[in-house]
Amino acid sequence: MNSPGQNTVACHLDHALFLPLVTNHSCYAATHPPLPSREEREALFAKCFAQLRDETYATGWFYFADSKLIRRENLLDWLSWAFFGTHPDGLHEEWAEEIEGYLRNIEQLLGHKIEDGRDHTVRAIKVSLDPVVTAYRPLLWYLTVAFIDTITTIQLYFKGFRHYTYGSWMCCFPPRPLTAFSNKSTHDGLIYWLRPHRSTTKDPILLLHGIGIGLWPYVPFLQELADADPDVGILATECLAISMHISAPPLSRPEMLAALTALLDAHSVSRVVVAAHSYGTVHAAHMLRDPTLSARVSAWLFIDPIPFLLHQPSVAYNFVYRQPRTANEWQLWYFASRDPDIARTLARHFFWAENILWKEDIEGRSVAVVLSELDQIVDAKEVRQYLTDEVTDEPKFRWQKEGLEVLWYRGIDHAQVFDTKTRRGPLVSILQSFAERKRPLD
Repeated sequence: MNSPGQNTVACHLDHALFLPLVTNHSCYAATHPPLPSREEREALFAKCFAQLRDETYATGWFYFADSKLIRRENLLDWLSWAFFGTHPDGLHEEWAEEIEGYLRNIEQLLGHKIEDGRDHTVRAIKVSLDPVVTAYRPLLWYLTVAFIDTITTIQLYFKGFRHYTYGSWMCCFPPRPLTAFSNKSTHDGLIYWLRPHRSTTKDPILLLHGIGIGLWPYVPFLQELADADPDVGILATECLAISMHISAPPLSRPEMLAALTALLDAHSVSRVVVAAHSYGTVHAAHMLRDPTLSARVSAWLFIDPIPFLLHQPSVAYNFVYRQPRTANEWQLWYFASRDPDIARTLARHFFWAENILWKEDIEGRSVAVVLSELDQIVDAKEVRQYLTDEVTDEPKFRWQKEGLEVLWYRGIDHAQVFDTKTRRGPLVSILQSFAERKRPLD
């Protein structure tokens, strides 16, 4: 009789071989976070509204349709999702007055009265309610992922990292046989690598990775960090739900915070430096906004950050909805946006209101932000202007003020900062500096 793990792998293998290339399906309904109070929703709307300089940032949520085509029912589609996590038919009567207030503000932004009814040529982006669109991969692709995953495991192991996991090595597809020899994780649902911390005067570093084949793109970066100071420990989490495997759903925000707390506690880490990239910056934002966990973080490095200006449509549109045209866009579309688990994670486990980060959230902290000029996901120019209050066509490489440092990499796309040692160098230097205990934690 087969074990549940073996049945899971067999099922995934069957899917990889026989399902059609592209499928549009609803998967399962998203479980939205608890609804904030009216006061909290109105405060969030006011913050978002204050950052919309022109109508483009609003019409982007409607595939950049002409604002005069957007009618009341079209707007209700979006408002129902964005602030209430539901469809218009799920709205409660007691929300009517609040929604009317939002509509009046949007009319002010658009510069004209919103007509009643619906324009059926206009669609609203509703990430957690829209169908999950995926492109299934052939078995050869998953064999490639398995090979790269194995190489990554060997490289990290020989650099002094040790692996911690939960469950069976067959709990995902492709399976990870080398993890049969891993240590037991500190929390069910959390997988990570650990390079022991030996310094008594410096803080260890926690890496939260982005979408891709796990930690593979970060191996040279991790090796350089380890070489820069062998006594500084490194923790690197693995999230299989964004690593091109077929796996269990990702941890929710409360679950991830509990898992990270358990991780730090189990390894006696009283304070840590957080380095996060792309999707990993969402987890970092959750940590930063959690009073208990953020009190244990001495400094933050956000690379290609997702959470800033998340109320604008750039991230959702560029990653999930944009029709690809260039080679880079096609690469993102097929290998990331349409990966079954990644698509599920973004469409059913990503909630903009709990992931957003404001610059006042990072005031008084040691923070560095790395932006890529040609980032095809993040509106890097807009984020830089928001963080620095500086309007310029020629941003300097390094901008610093009151504990905030912003690095601007010209001519590169999302994640390409990790491609060369020259680009990685400033990141390693920043983390080395952050690891030195310059001031007590709050």
